[in-house]
Amino acid sequence: MVLFATIAGVVLIAVLLVAITITIRNDVFAERRAAILADARQRTAAAQSAFDAATVNTADDLTTTAQAQLATINDSFVGAGGVGVILRRADGETSTTIINDLATDADLGTLITDGLVAQIDAGEVGTQYSQSVGIPDGDGGTAPGLVVGSRINLPLAGGYNLFLVYTLAPEQHVIDLATRAIIIAGAGFLLLLILGLWALTSRVLFPIRRASLAAQRLAAGHLNERLPVSGDNEIATLSRSFNNMADSLEAQIQAWENLSKVEKLFVSDVSHELRTPLASIRLAAEQIWQARDEIQDPFATRSLEILMREIDRFEQMLSDLLEISRIDSGRVQLRAAETDITATLRGVLDLVAVHVEASGSQIRLHVPDAPVVAEVDVARVERILRNLIVNALEHAEGSPIDITVAASDDAVAVRVRDHGVGMSPDVVKKVFDRFYRADPSRKRTLGGTGLGLSISLEDAVLHGGTLAAWGWPADGASFLLTLPRHLGADAGPGSFAKPGPLDVVPEDAPPVSRVGARSTEPVDAAPTPPALTPSPASRRSDVDRDLEQEEVAAPAAGEAETAARVSAIGPGEGPTVPTPEDVDAYKQQEEAPR
Repeated sequence: MVLFATIAGVVLIAVLLVAITITIRNDVFAERRAAILADARQRTAAAQSAFDAATVNTADDLTTTAQAQLATINDSFVGAGGVGVILRRADGETSTTIINDLATDADLGTLITDGLVAQIDAGEVGTQYSQSVGIPDGDGGTAPGLVVGSRINLPLAGGYNLFLVYTLAPEQHVIDLATRAIIIAGAGFLLLLILGLWALTSRVLFPIRRASLAAQRLAAGHLNERLPVSGDNEIATLSRSFNNMADSLEAQIQAWENLSKVEKLFVSDVSHELRTPLASIRLAAEQIWQARDEIQDPFATRSLEILMREIDRFEQMLSDLLEISRIDSGRVQLRAAETDITATLRGVLDLVAVHVEASGSQIRLHVPDAPVVAEVDVARVERILRNLIVNALEHAEGSPIDITVAASDDAVAVRVRDHGVGMSPDVVKKVFDRFYRADPSRKRTLGGTGLGLSISLEDAVLHGGTLAAWGWPADGASFLLTLPRHLGADAGPGSFAKPGPLDVVPEDAPPVSRVGARSTEPVDAAPTPPALTPSPASRRSDVDRDLEQEEVAAPAAGEAETAARVSAIGPGEGPTVPTPEDVDAYKQQEEAPR
């Protein structure tokens, strides 16, 4: 604003200076020209009368009379601004009596232009003609002046042109003084304008800018940011309103933070407290399972099998809740190791082979011949792949499942694509939400907890990778895991060039469905405000409590151990995985009137 006001002031002063200077100059020149023409008319008339009354017999007499008359005019019109008189023979004069051209100052003869002479020759006797000229001032410069010319008649010699030269130096001096005064006044006005705007800026704009910066810091999480309040003007009102808003936000966020801590503590405590009785229930159930041959009631035997399966599911749910608590605490550290992703995938397929066989789906692998080596946390990648494969088995409905592995210079990708019921775009948007189920009425055959995809997403983000989903009703679904080949410093998240070696939308997808992909990347995720982040002390206490409870609940195996144990148990050694016929029979028993 100050710069704009300065430029506007300079332009305004320049315009005023030019306009006023031109106006003053025109007015002064017009007035002075009128006075000069009137004075020249009188002196020309007097000279003509003197020539008419003079007795002249020869050319010498005429020359003497003309010189005397020019001297008289030159001496008498000094006070009117006259500086010289010039007398020249008119062009076209045919009189035989001729006198030399006369001038009171020979240097002034150069001021007479041919144009002025032509005007006088073409005009009538007694008519005045004028022209602006620059009169030498003796210092190498010029002063403005005016030459007035008219025709007179000399005795014996006929027509001659009389030129009277007037100076306008006094008038130019007045114009210079006026211009200087305008410049000084304009500079003073400009200075006052700048000072006034600076004062306005200091009192209004600076506080507004301070409020803007404070709002940005408040939005960045500095909840203790406040504005100074002074006076009762609008700025003070704005500052008070901002401080009240900041106090309210701080109180609300503090309340939300406390609530978040309570929720996380509740989930962690409940998970830990339930693992101890769950371990006891498992031990008791395993004892009963070992004596199942002595049970004669088939329904009781079948109930025992369902009990063992639900215990496994319950234990997996508690493990998932604990893992969510660890991730939320922000103290998860990856255990980096170089591994072949293809070999890891085959190991996961061996682990869930019993589920694959029970589902009736065919697994079709599309892997490169060369090893696909990447630096990852093997346990977490195995969990991601297991969740994706189990999820595909759950919704494939016996259709084939295509698993594709691809690699680039800085990334590896695994895509799990089924041809089952598929997903709508609305479901794709929520598929990674915790405890989300696309169809609540759909019964789970593999005992999912609703946290698998959410945990898989968190594991991918910890690696610096992405997890994308695509689906279309009746055309199946596709999940794409993309991980960087190398982790960052201290096993932190790595990076890779987007979009990666594979596309989440499979090649056989219908064209209309190619806009339904959803990916989650850690770079685009909104940062958690500092006020909402648990303190280091609370994080440390949560993690320590997790470790202590896990040591106490050692008999209760983790998720990986449970899956391995279930897949390793054979006939006669533990709970068998129910077939679809068993599930249908159990549904009929549950729906039958009791």
